[in-house]
Amino acid sequence: MSRLVLPLVVLLIGAVREPPTQAQSNMTPQAQFDHLVVAIRSLPEGIAEFESLTGIKAGVGGKHPGRGTENALVSLGGGRYVEIIAPQAGATLSPRDEAMRQLDHLKVINWAVSVSDVEEGLKALRAGGFAVQLPQPGSRVTPSGERLEWTTFGLADPSLPLAPFFIRWSPGTKHPSTTAPGGCTLAGLTVQDAASDRLAAALNALGVGGVTYAKGPMRIEARLTCGDKSVTLTTPSM
Repeated sequence: MSRLVLPLVVLLIGAVREPPTQAQSNMTPQAQFDHLVVAIRSLPEGIAEFESLTGIKAGVGGKHPGRGTENALVSLGGGRYVEIIAPQAGATLSPRDEAMRQLDHLKVINWAVSVSDVEEGLKALRAGGFAVQLPQPGSRVTPSGERLEWTTFGLADPSLPLAPFFIRWSPGTKHPSTTAPGGCTLAGLTVQDAASDRLAAALNALGVGGVTYAKGPMRIEARLTCGDKSVTLTTPSM
């Protein structure tokens, strides 16, 4: 599951958030970092590069119906994972996704935050002064024939291009982190943007922790620890 954070950093593409207090936990829906989306021009190249960097071979996730993309996944544990996304060979893509064909190495293009309740998540963001997009259903079928279903929404704010999208996994759907190959953990996630204070406020409205926000040129940096290897994945260069 994914959507592009920037149209490839315009065609695709601080302060550390403290854990929520008990009062905040009672007022906001349960939310946490869900997955990192990294793109490349072909899935076999992406799987091979990730294995070269980390020693972990991603498991094929499946194809996205009507979109022309496919993915492979690596679990980060704790309800988190990495999604490697790429165009299907010979597929017709939207202009947004067509930008993936320019990527000859893995690059971060988006990230997702899971919410326990869509309506409560929307309510919390609106209460914080943020406009939101209408929720959209999504699904794909795994190579084993299992159907995964979810609902996503995002912020309707062009001044926050590095904001994550939000996802609610449907009841009965196995979270990808429970079925994908493991061996890596998320050591850190930094989102750098001129509007980092406003971005932090949006995530704070949901009680999301574990993210560092910094002012500066737009950039997402994810640091993974995979056994004795440390890997940093970033957004494409501006």
